[in-house]
Amino acid sequence: MSHSAKQVCLIGGSFNPIHMGHLQMARSAQAHCMADEVWFVPAGQPWQKANEELAPAQQRLRMVELAIEGVHSWRVEAHEVEHQGPTYTVDTLEALSDQYPEHRFVWIIGADQLANLTSWKHWESLFDYARIGVVDRIQWGEFTVPDLLKRHLIHNRLFRIPMPSVNLSSTLIRRQFALLGNNDPQIQETARMTLEGGLPSAVLTYLRNHPIYPSKT
Repeated sequence: MSHSAKQVCLIGGSFNPIHMGHLQMARSAQAHCMADEVWFVPAGQPWQKANEELAPAQQRLRMVELAIEGVHSWRVEAHEVEHQGPTYTVDTLEALSDQYPEHRFVWIIGADQLANLTSWKHWESLFDYARIGVVDRIQWGEFTVPDLLKRHLIHNRLFRIPMPSVNLSSTLIRRQFALLGNNDPQIQETARMTLEGGLPSAVLTYLRNHPIYPSKT
């Protein structure tokens, strides 16, 4: 193994927008995997979310940069944003493995994604390029794995990463921006407090200056 070989956690997502839950996921994954670095991989045009109201890729990328500023072992990997057309995880992993053959990658997914992993393009090839870590907010009980994936679990190519529960999602965050335009001041205030608690402050400032997710009256 070359001197510059690193263990790298890759966290993909639309990050529409990035929020505190994503940062907690990164911290949990890095600690559990003892990873040297975490790379955030914002999706360009993800095939699974074709109908979702996606903010422009460059703005989502910028918000990730703002959210992770100052954490030296975290960085943004713009491969998918720079790629034309739909992006697939297997293609991203192949490209990164070719570019950084000395690194060992762990692709981080949420427990909700595990159930449909076997519907991903060339899903069996994912394990040729990376181990897969499943961030699980339910830290007790059985780790349920689809039958097709059980052999990867046995060989430790698929493993569980416990994470403190964070009741946040990008959908919830976008809904709060819509509620800022509500006529009820109490609803407005609750939405404002949710945004202040749920978004890194630099991201919230950016979104106040660039109203990507409009408030609705």
